[in-house]
Amino acid sequence: MSKNLKMKDMVHIALLTAIYIIIYMISMTGFSFLGQFGHTISPGIAAFFTGAIIIFMNRKIGKMWEFTLFTLLVMGVFAMVGGGYIPWVITSVTGAVIADILASRSRETSIFLLAISWGIIHVGQAFGSIVPANFFVESFRTHWIERGMNPKDMDLQISYARGVVGLMSTVGIFILAFVGVYLGYLILRKHLERQA
Repeated sequence: MSKNLKMKDMVHIALLTAIYIIIYMISMTGFSFLGQFGHTISPGIAAFFTGAIIIFMNRKIGKMWEFTLFTLLVMGVFAMVGGGYIPWVITSVTGAVIADILASRSRETSIFLLAISWGIIHVGQAFGSIVPANFFVESFRTHWIERGMNPKDMDLQISYARGVVGLMSTVGIFILAFVGVYLGYLILRKHLERQA
């Protein structure tokens, strides 16, 4: 098996990205009642419902940079719909690179390692708002208000991303992602056993 991503691998990743985005949007619509707190932990909510994607990607592709390409495609889609933000891209790609280094070397990565990687990927996404809310809050707030966000909503979102609450959100996102992979494993287990 070649260690480099081939065109068919990229097509698989693009299809899995599309499925991920659809599930992400549906889950966020379903959890919109959580308001700005839901927005802060949205990566964890999405990760909970999409854990099967990282397993499927790893078992079908299992090559270095699969998670980074996946994340770049996700960021590209969000940028096209007006959600792009440089710190978010930086933290998301950093998380994906760490996940790739940790778990993208074969098609037989343990479920435990994939769960940790999925957690890292989604904490990376969450850090796109958690880091700015803690370290350059005024420019973060101004940026999103200028892009049309309601100041009251922005202040509420910042409150969920700062300090102890931000730390608790980070831990919660990681746990949701970790559990999501095991949920995905339960869903895919029979399929994976047939493939073995």
